[in-house]
Amino acid sequence: MQGHYGRALELDLCAPCHLVWFDSIEGAHLAGPSLLALVGEMAEAQALPHTALKPTLGCMRCGGALRTVHNPSRFGSSLQLECAQRHGAWQSFGQFLQQKGLVRPMSSADRHRALQRDGALHCVNCGGGIHQNDTVCSWCGSVPAVVDVALLALALDPEGATRQHAVHRKRGEAGSLSCAACGAAQPADGGWACTSCGATLTAPGLAEAHRQVSALGPALAAHAQRPAAHVVQERLARQQPALDRQRSRAREMQAEADARRHGGPLPSQERQDPLADWLQGAAGELLSALARALRRWWQR
Repeated sequence: MQGHYGRALELDLCAPCHLVWFDSIEGAHLAGPSLLALVGEMAEAQALPHTALKPTLGCMRCGGALRTVHNPSRFGSSLQLECAQRHGAWQSFGQFLQQKGLVRPMSSADRHRALQRDGALHCVNCGGGIHQNDTVCSWCGSVPAVVDVALLALALDPEGATRQHAVHRKRGEAGSLSCAACGAAQPADGGWACTSCGATLTAPGLAEAHRQVSALGPALAAHAQRPAAHVVQERLARQQPALDRQRSRAREMQAEADARRHGGPLPSQERQDPLADWLQGAAGELLSALARALRRWWQR
């Protein structure tokens, strides 16, 4: 897959186990089109029966033992099975999405909406069925969750190349019964779409979330080849203060070099405090007077 700055990444995905292997920090280097493709692969893998993890599961590179690690991120802590030699780590689909901040635990309102529309609950990690009152998936042990479509779209396009697309108006708030797109109150027995503006609140499954953001694919691919004009302007605007500081420093260095070449005072000396200038002048006069006195004494 394609990473940032044209870097090529090779990921390993185990579909029956619903696991993905990342060497070092490959997950942080995925470009938008690659992240979209990976989410699509995860959604397709959920069509397969879930295979429980074997106790002999080891490192993809050395086959060595794994250890459970709490992986911190700005969205909270997520688990991963890390190689003791730091060759990489396994993450379940749900753990990867949680680390990116793309899922949140399913609230009672979410459960009600899903049962009203689909008549069933499904696990975001493995796609297996979940009983109405289950606190964890009986197939893989994951906490029932929903996908935040707006955050997924933002993760695919952090620079805003596709910000005008309707998918970026989809917002979901944990445990909230109001639409974050228009602010309209939502009935407790409502569906997944806002009854006022039609914006999608959240998606109860990974496949559905992927379908909603897959429309961004062509624009993301085009942006990867050639950044959008407004994105280029924003990049330049963010770099402008640093460029201004560099130009100012270059002018100061040039002025100092010119002053040394022509024997004049350095610009830094011209900007000294007046008291420091007076003390420096007084010291010079004192030394001159002392030199004259010594010369007269020597002549005698």
